[in-house]
Amino acid sequence: MRAVVRWWLGGRVRGVLSAALVLVLAGAGLVGYRLMGFGGGHSCAPPLELRLLTDPDLESTVRAAADAYLTSDANTTGHGCRRTGITVYSAGASSAVTALRQQTDAWQEPREEDTNPQRDIGPQPDVWIPASITDVARVTTDQTDRTFAELRPDAEPFVYSPVVLAVPQNIAGAALGERIGLPLSRLITNLKQQDRTAGVLRADPEVTDSALLATIGLYGGGATDPRGAEQSVRPTGPPSPTAADLLCALPGDRAADGRTAALVPEFLLRSGVGCARTTRVPRSAEYPVDVPALTPTFVRVHWEGGDRDETDREDAVSRFHQWLTGKDGLAAFTRAGFRSASSPGHPLLDAEHPGTGVLRDPGPLPGAAGQTAMDTVLERYRSANGPGRVLYLLDSSGSMNTRWPGPSGGPGILKQSLGGLGGRDEYGVWAVHGTTGDRYETLLSFGPHRRGDAERVIDTRARVRDAEADPHAALLAALDDMARRGTDDERPQLIVFITDDEDDNRLTGKNLGQVLERAGTAKVPVDMVSLVSGGCDKGRPDARIADASHGRCLDASDDLGTGLHDEVARVGTGED
Repeated sequence: MRAVVRWWLGGRVRGVLSAALVLVLAGAGLVGYRLMGFGGGHSCAPPLELRLLTDPDLESTVRAAADAYLTSDANTTGHGCRRTGITVYSAGASSAVTALRQQTDAWQEPREEDTNPQRDIGPQPDVWIPASITDVARVTTDQTDRTFAELRPDAEPFVYSPVVLAVPQNIAGAALGERIGLPLSRLITNLKQQDRTAGVLRADPEVTDSALLATIGLYGGGATDPRGAEQSVRPTGPPSPTAADLLCALPGDRAADGRTAALVPEFLLRSGVGCARTTRVPRSAEYPVDVPALTPTFVRVHWEGGDRDETDREDAVSRFHQWLTGKDGLAAFTRAGFRSASSPGHPLLDAEHPGTGVLRDPGPLPGAAGQTAMDTVLERYRSANGPGRVLYLLDSSGSMNTRWPGPSGGPGILKQSLGGLGGRDEYGVWAVHGTTGDRYETLLSFGPHRRGDAERVIDTRARVRDAEADPHAALLAALDDMARRGTDDERPQLIVFITDDEDDNRLTGKNLGQVLERAGTAKVPVDMVSLVSGGCDKGRPDARIADASHGRCLDASDDLGTGLHDEVARVGTGED
């Protein structure tokens, strides 16, 4: 939830002012889109302002439609005056559902700092357009008794878009049968067969419905371990908030762009996103049969106590609804690449211009998600994403002597990463040294710790030993230890090994094979942190272990302090 609030309050330009300012300025007709002139010699009164909340993935298209409506004949009086203004804004999809289900009283009158939808989402909406019609049932089922908003949804969605696996064309399936009629797991398996280094990314399921729907497919209807599924789509750094942000970020690494598939709404392959359009790797859509589709739906929101201008407001909403769901309103969705929600087979609204990589007729397409499926997968996603467990292995062999002191030394890098862990996370530190008997020593016992206490223990107890290290034995022990800890839950886990690679001679042949095999089956990512340049070069033990475990390899060519902190923060619940 904190991540969603930070996304909303961050630097992203929003389509809405602060809630208090909106309410003040709306009465003056100064918010959103407003009429600046006169009509037929008549002075135009300030238009009534409607507030429209939508899913972040839909925001740009909904805003384009609202822009067109504002100057349309349907929104103009006989004197040439504008009837209605519209403020379009978006908020995290899970936050919107929670607020409409449980927090409508706080939305009207916030009483607590921690629960303030006006701040975290925006003003009370007159219209809500969720990306899935199922969101309406999620709100109205088990809704709190103290509810001050009544939802009046349309019976059916007004447009449709499947969630697709957008695969770089150079590694996409060539035959039609490789792109349609298969579950997501099979599509990903085929992708890996095309390119062993290929990966899959998905946006944040807390922020957009498209990412949450993709997660239903990733978890395979409950058959797949969520923790393992999350590891398979684990980005470097925090997940992109929206599908458009994800597609914008990929061209930042040309090599990664060419081997990374993205789970995104199909319409983005037609309309694209406002960044790097000419440099992005072209992608082909593959259509998983087990990922529910986007089904945007028009929902009127009636607020208790909002009867001062109730008649005028309801009339304004009805006028906009009639226009939006008709030919003129659907034009924006046609240009964006959406499909028909009502016609058999869900044909593209603009079949003449399908967009690069899009199939005009991909065969039978999935319907909307079930309410239970969305709520269950969100709960499992949250469980698989915190609080976390981290086991640090700190190479304490004699060769580490020159790479020990200061913030760039082994203990210093470890301590920097503790900022990614919170009070509910569990972690421990092993000192790795010795080639006989026990190959490690517990510096910090496994459990929750206050950061200051943990740092003092490390400062006091961590030291270089007059001995070599056995990374083979230490890694096997760590993988076994973490596998046992994760038996009864789906919490995220991570092993971090900080080393100078001087003892890699014990990570060759059979020894390396054993570690790679265990890393591939333990379902615990291993981040290898090499304090020397080239430690993560292709074929090196560190790189192979990280790859086998779905972890990350960092070496001296990276910013080790920041990089490891970000890795740990993806598992933990820390604030900095």
